[in-house]
Amino acid sequence: FWSNQYDLKLQTVGLSTGHDSSVVRGDPDSRSFSVIYYRDDKVVALDCVNATKDYVQGRKAVIEGLSLDKEEIANSDIPIKEVGTS
Repeated sequence: FWSNQYDLKLQTVGLSTGHDSSVVRGDPDSRSFSVIYYRDDKVVALDCVNATKDYVQGRKAVIEGLSLDKEEIANSDIPIKEVGTS
């Protein structure tokens, strides 16, 4: 799913329903951030706001149900494709 809302580009992959934890990546005040949702330590969904790289790289994690390290994924200086598994 994606939508342009004025100056915001919203992109979503996966379903966050039933998630048991989440991680915010980036700074919501900067209007560029992502929320990564986990269930049983596996990535099940992403909501990305003005964070196209997170969406593109995070899609694979959702599709494959990867267990990405939560501390690393919170650091927006590390590309999602380089985040280690936990």
